[in-house]
Amino acid sequence: MPSEDTSGSGDGTGSVGRRSLLGALAAAGLAGCPSDGGDGTATDGDASTPTPTPTPAPGDGDAAPESTETGTEDATDTPTEPDPAVERRIREHRTSELAVEVTDGSGEAVADAEVEVAMREHEFGFGTAVNAGTLIEESGEGDEYREYIPELFNKAVIENQMKWRFWESDPELADAAVEWLRDRGLDVRAHVCIWGRSDVGAIPSDVLTAIDDRDAETIRDRSMAHIEEIIAHYGDDVTEWEVVNEAMHAYQLQLGVYGDDIDQAEPWNGAVVPWTSPLLAEWYSKADEVRRKNDLDVGLGVNDFNQFGYSYTDGRYQSQIEHLNEEAVQLDTVGLQAHVGARTGEFNTNSNPDERVSAARVAEEIDKWAGYGASVKITEFDTYNGDDWEDDEQRARVLENYLRGAFSHPDVEDFLMWGFWDGRHWENEAPLFYDDWSEKPAYDVWTGLVFDEWWTEETGTTDDDGTFSTTGFHGEYEVTATVDGTEVTETVALSDGGTTVELSPGA
Repeated sequence: MPSEDTSGSGDGTGSVGRRSLLGALAAAGLAGCPSDGGDGTATDGDASTPTPTPTPAPGDGDAAPESTETGTEDATDTPTEPDPAVERRIREHRTSELAVEVTDGSGEAVADAEVEVAMREHEFGFGTAVNAGTLIEESGEGDEYREYIPELFNKAVIENQMKWRFWESDPELADAAVEWLRDRGLDVRAHVCIWGRSDVGAIPSDVLTAIDDRDAETIRDRSMAHIEEIIAHYGDDVTEWEVVNEAMHAYQLQLGVYGDDIDQAEPWNGAVVPWTSPLLAEWYSKADEVRRKNDLDVGLGVNDFNQFGYSYTDGRYQSQIEHLNEEAVQLDTVGLQAHVGARTGEFNTNSNPDERVSAARVAEEIDKWAGYGASVKITEFDTYNGDDWEDDEQRARVLENYLRGAFSHPDVEDFLMWGFWDGRHWENEAPLFYDDWSEKPAYDVWTGLVFDEWWTEETGTTDDDGTFSTTGFHGEYEVTATVDGTEVTETVALSDGGTTVELSPGA
C-alpha cells in the first residue's frame, strides 16, 4: 500500500499487517486440500458457450450457463506496474481521513495515548457467485467452499437457484443459501426475476408452452405474479434485484407476447424492440410497485454482457436504461457482466497483440455507463477460453487490471466474480482456485489488493492535541484507544468525507 495511504499522523505509527485470518488459513494448509469430487462437474454458470453445457450440481437445477462476452473482452497481457493516474483516483474516491480524538474523564485531550485502527470490512462490495447446492448440502467438497466464502468476500449472488423455475420448484434451497450468507455478514444480490432464454431450463414448463402458443395473457400474468411473489418473499434480505437479465439478448418471453412484431433476425429493426418494449417497462414497474408496497430498501437493476469491447451494445444498453428510467422506474444499478475471453488486442480489435487492456482503459469503458443516476456493478467477472491463454499468470494480470480499473471509478459499487473455484464454475475456469483447492496466481492478486493494498490497519499515539489521524479505505473499523492500561473500543464507519471518533478510556 502506498505510504501516503497508510501512515497516520501523531507521534508514531506502524502497520499492523494484512487480514490475519487469511494468513491463518494458509498456515493451516487449507488451500491445496483435495476435494471429495462430488458430481465432478462445474455448474451454475451465467454465460453461454458453444461447448456442451456442464452438468449442474445437485439442488441447483439444470440451467445452462448464460451468455458470455465472446470476443474482445480480450487482454493477452497487461502492464505490471500500477498506473499512477489510476492509483490517484483510487486514493481520491476510496479513502478518507479517520481522526481519533482521545480525552480523559474531564474532556481534556490526552497526549501519547495508544491508538489502534483496525479495518474489519470494506464498504465496496467484493463478491462471488455461489452454488446453493454446494453451499448448503453437507458434503466434503463443500467444506473448503463454505470456509473461503466469508473470508474472501463480503457480497454474493446465487447462481441458479433464484431463477424462476428453480425457485418455484425448491424455494427452500435458495432461502437456506440466503440465510447462510447473511448469517456470515455477506450482502446478497438477487439474480434474477426474469431471464428470457427458453433453452436453458430456467423458465417454468407452463410458461414455455405459453411462449410456443403465443399466449400473451398467460405470459403476462405468470411473470407479473412471479415478480411480486419473489421480491416480497425476500424483502430486505437482499440488497438489490436484477429484475430482467440480458434483455438485449434473451427475449423469448417477449416473442411469446409480441410475436412477429419482434424481428428475430434484426431485433433492432422490428416494430417492437425487446430492450425498449412496453413489457420490459411493465416488469420493472411491477418490481417497483412491490418494493413500494412492502416498504423495501432494495435496489432495482439491469444486467447484460458485451459492454466491454463491443460497440453494438453501447446504443442498445443505453437506450434500455433510458427507456426504463423514463417509462418505469429510476434504476438503481447497471450491471456489466465482464466475462473476459482470451483474445489478442485492445477493445474492439482481435488482431494486434501489442495493444493492451489497462486498468485505465477499463475505467474509461465504465464511463459509458455512468451518469444515469445508478451505481455500476461488475457482476460476473471471469476469464474463460482456457487453452487460448498463455498461462494463469496472464489471467491474474487481467483480473488485477479489471479490479484496479473498477475500484478507481467512483460510480462502481461492487465487483463480483462468477464463481471462484474450478469445481463449481461453468467452464471449470474460476479465477482463484483449481479443482483441488490449490491457489491460482489470481488468488494472490485478489487477496493482495482487497486485504493488503486496499486494507487499513494502523497503530500509533496521539499528538499534543490528543489526536491520531490516518487515511483509510472506506469501510467498517474497530478503533481502540488505551490510556494507562485502560482501553476502550468503538466500531465506526469510514465513508467519503471522513470520520472523527472520540474515545475516553476510563471515563
